[in-house]
Amino acid sequence: MEAIGRLAGGVAHDFNNVLTAIFGYVDLLLDNFGPADPLRADVLEIEHGAERAAGLTRQLLAFSRRQVLQPRRINVNEVINGMAPLLGRLIGSDVELTLDLEPAIGDVRADPGQLEQVLMNLAANARDAMPEGGRMSVMTRNEDVTTERANRLTSLAPGQFVCLSVADTGAGIPDEIQRQIFEPFFTTKDQGGARAWDLRPSTAS
Repeated sequence: MEAIGRLAGGVAHDFNNVLTAIFGYVDLLLDNFGPADPLRADVLEIEHGAERAAGLTRQLLAFSRRQVLQPRRINVNEVINGMAPLLGRLIGSDVELTLDLEPAIGDVRADPGQLEQVLMNLAANARDAMPEGGRMSVMTRNEDVTTERANRLTSLAPGQFVCLSVADTGAGIPDEIQRQIFEPFFTTKDQGGARAWDLRPSTAS
């Protein structure tokens, strides 16, 4: 793990140098496009993509212990709505993306970059699990976790919580490997492709 941490830190440092050039050229392009120019929106998408990539480098640096994560008070719905266009492109036109977001959702304390990465990973997995198309659903809701329910969950105290659920109509996860899904480097994907499990709809929360 120490060696992996060093590698992650080195990759993040080099990647940051590349991103610095991207941000610089984006600024130059924006100077050439007025507010009404339709190409300006495309350049802004490049900038937003670079910002998300910068968030990934922060996570790599945090993993290598060269930079701490930056949790703050955020609105989960705002993060999801901001990610929706990217998620739609990621899952492709054959997969329908539906959002069911609680309007009065509570705020949470989290690193927004990490939350975005979780959503992207789940979307990529959903896409791979539905090669023939399907539906990916993202839902938020406020939940009051009682003492009885908290006792059935791990490391959770009773109280008010925000629940984020992501579900798809693709293949599910076999029972024999479910206990491994939270291992950092565990995957069922073949090198260069995805391995689909023909079981039941999968859900992640």
